[in-house]
Amino acid sequence: MNKVLPIEYNFLIPYAQETLTRMGTNKDGGYVVDEKLINNSNILISFGMGDEFSFEEDFLKKNQKNKVFIFDYSINHKIYIQNIFRIIRRIFKLKRKYNDLIMMLNTFKNFRKFINKDNVKFFSKKISNKIANKNDINLKRIFDLLKINKNENINLKIDIEGDEYKIIDDILIYQNQISQIVMEFHDMHIKKKEFFESVKKLQKLFTIVHLHANNYNKCNDDGFPINVEITFCKNEYISQTEKRSYDFPIKNLDHPNNPNLADIEINFQKDRSLN
Repeated sequence: MNKVLPIEYNFLIPYAQETLTRMGTNKDGGYVVDEKLINNSNILISFGMGDEFSFEEDFLKKNQKNKVFIFDYSINHKIYIQNIFRIIRRIFKLKRKYNDLIMMLNTFKNFRKFINKDNVKFFSKKISNKIANKNDINLKRIFDLLKINKNENINLKIDIEGDEYKIIDDILIYQNQISQIVMEFHDMHIKKKEFFESVKKLQKLFTIVHLHANNYNKCNDDGFPINVEITFCKNEYISQTEKRSYDFPIKNLDHPNNPNLADIEINFQKDRSLN
């Protein structure tokens, strides 16, 4: 029998949507979004891309007018070159194979090709709520830098390895321009309280339409995943009378982040009064 989450998690139960679709790869890097909101926007701001940018590529395929702005300090030309030389040194020490070098060179080539597209802007910056050094940037500076029209609808993708909790309040400042958020929340085993507070803040303006466990990590003792991906849509775009989804993953929509491991199930306590 599948483990059912404690009732304290019921505030996370998503509203079922017929317009959900998957963008990106069928493993880590792909996310479930509301397609009607994706199609109603020409801008994606991506916080944390790494070397897996299939989600961003799929967004560009939707419309030739679409633009992607990426902010990620974990990956840049310098880091790729350092990794290439590190592999070369380890090849000479017989600790890496030549194929490893080929793979890294191809990855670097694909990265450069993608960020050099006319409708892609890449910034090697670390997202934060405070500016502590020249590599940091906050949402105010981002919106000032991009000069996005106040009437523009923005899709926001966030995977910044635990720093997401720091920017929740800043996100709410710009909620009028954000129609959809896909965010991965990390470290539930030590940040459960921060997670609850952060999501409830967002829920004042945004509605949860989907969630999925990242199976690279396990679950807490209560059965909730340590890392979880959540899709939020602006309240005004979601009917509060729609049915809820209680059990995840959803077949043909969700896929395990690590394809070599079974996906993690999330099962909410049934509350039929919500439907």
